[in-house]
Amino acid sequence: MFLNVPYSPSYERLLVALTTALVSVGAEPLLTFDISEVGEGRLRRIMQAIEECQTSIHDLSYATCQPARFNMPFELGLACAVRQQKGGHEFHVLEAKAHRLQHTLSDVNGIDPKVHHRRPKAAIRAVLLIISRPRGNPSTDEVNRLYEYIWRKYVPMLRQRHGDGLFSRDVFTDLCVITRVLAEQRGLLE
Repeated sequence: MFLNVPYSPSYERLLVALTTALVSVGAEPLLTFDISEVGEGRLRRIMQAIEECQTSIHDLSYATCQPARFNMPFELGLACAVRQQKGGHEFHVLEAKAHRLQHTLSDVNGIDPKVHHRRPKAAIRAVLLIISRPRGNPSTDEVNRLYEYIWRKYVPMLRQRHGDGLFSRDVFTDLCVITRVLAEQRGLLE
């Protein structure tokens, strides 16, 4: 599952919430830094990730920050192109406010974004609405409790072990492994 999110310290809570929700339903989140650089540059890595993943989630909630960030809408455009040209790719949009997408990116009218209001529990709910397992998903409350536990106990440990932020390959890999182990222990995975 390609996850297109802003790499900003102020987004870390949502990153952990989205990661917890994705892992709790058996998905494997992929960020651009997870793809090895082989001299082709970031754009090729992003295209490769979108093409290889059946589904992508694009959070456009930071597109209106000052200065504006256009990476997330651009990568959504790449996902739209992959879907149009090759088919088989499903994409979903997250937003912070209802109806804002109609103003900021009206070319995608008809796509109903999942609105999270920049709240972790709402982001978890959005992921659980996007992905449905054959035997059903864990509840939003179950995943939210796991998220809160990871945020309180493991995020400080990851910061201490690796440095400041969560937006690096090593830290994100550790976060995913920890989340998977805890989700299994709590019986959230099928």
